[in-house]
Order: sequence, then structure tokens, then C-alpha cells
Amino acid sequence: MRKGKCDKCGKITYVEEHHVLPKATFGENDQKVDLCPNCHTEYHQELGTKNLKNPDMVFHLLFYERWKHGLLILFILALAWAFL
Repeated sequence: MRKGKCDKCGKITYVEEHHVLPKATFGENDQKVDLCPNCHTEYHQELGTKNLKNPDMVFHLLFYERWKHGLLILFILALAWAFL
């Protein structure tokens, strides 16, 4: 762990390097993001063990993008609510 900014929640805290494409299936790769321990755990719990073993690269990239953009949707809704 090292200090940095979480790519999902944006907090400045200790971050863990997360391989978007599982190392066990794809080996060492450049598809990495920095996640705080909470977001990292959340990602693995949402994805589930079964899907972590799925060797389909498109599945993992699409899932990560959908998960990451969930935060953007919540931010937009919060802004809309704040200006109502």
C-alpha cells in the first residue's frame, strides 16, 4: 500500500493496485487502477469469485467501466438535488 488517490471514490488515502484483468488468468498486464481498500473490497464483492475466473477480457473491462461510472451518476443526481 502507498499513499495516493483512489480512482473510484477520489479520496486521498492509502491505495492498493488493482488489476482490472485478473493476473491469474491474464498474467502481468498494464490494466491497473489504484483503489482504496474499501473500493477494492467492494469491487471484488460485486464481481464475485465466479466472474473473477472468467477469462473474457471484455467482460472485466466493461464491468469495471460500469462500476466506475456509477459514482458519476450519483454525483450528477446529488448536483441536481442540490439545485432544486
